[in-house]
Amino acid sequence: MIFCRCCGKEIHETAPTCPQCGGPQQTSTAPQTNDEPLWIPITSLVLGIICALTLLDDSPWDKDTKIGIGLLSGASFVLGAICLNKQKTGKGMAITGVVLSSIALFALIGLSFK
Repeated sequence: MIFCRCCGKEIHETAPTCPQCGGPQQTSTAPQTNDEPLWIPITSLVLGIICALTLLDDSPWDKDTKIGIGLLSGASFVLGAICLNKQKTGKGMAITGVVLSSIALFALIGLSFK
């Protein structure tokens, strides 16, 4: 048994309101914590930025560079898509990672047919 927060009468501890005065007994619910990992959208964003920065390089791309950009932009795209489908937080970072990696993939495809 506990005491009412409003009138001080003894009430049951699970009562949401006091049966005597009607006063609410829960002050507020506990804040909900977000347990979703943010490493997925952050990784997508970082890989997307790296891929986009490689587009600013003026030197010609050799085979290894093309493979590296393809792998990084593919990983960024996949991680961003996973985040957009499964998570509620980090969607802005995931969208940015997907857009930047898509730009890098399109540039890579365009250079491959050159």
